[in-house]
Amino acid sequence: MGKDWESRLRGDGCTLCAPRPASTSEWDFVARLSISSLYLAKNQTYRGQCVLVFDPRHAPRPDDLTREEWAALSDDLHVAAGAVVRAVRPDHVNVASLGNAAPHLHWHVIPRTQGDPRWGNPIWTTDTAEMRDTRLSPRDRQNLLELVRESVERTKRR
Repeated sequence: MGKDWESRLRGDGCTLCAPRPASTSEWDFVARLSISSLYLAKNQTYRGQCVLVFDPRHAPRPDDLTREEWAALSDDLHVAAGAVVRAVRPDHVNVASLGNAAPHLHWHVIPRTQGDPRWGNPIWTTDTAEMRDTRLSPRDRQNLLELVRESVERTKRR
């Protein structure tokens, strides 16, 4: 392993470690859950795409968590995925935790609809230049944020 990877595994300069900004060029804050925070991705090629980020400390992999933390994060993922599905009504939802680019435990919640740009395949391609980047108007983005937030609150009460 290279020194850069070793440094990133330790969390040096990790952009996903808390505290993190509520809004960046990549996301907007949706809700705090029991042990993680949910953010709506700025790229909305897959309407409702979110990322759920583990909050307490830097942890690159699931096996870095205690059983209790893993259970809490799993519950948060269940709430997040359910809320996104209820908010945008996709045909399917992908849930992925990769960590190759940002080795801090996080889950991508990706609503999928038949006919989307990568239907039947993973959304990631080998060349990031090939990936679509769809930005919503400020009004549409705010409406979607509110829809997902409301859905999270309803899902937490279930």
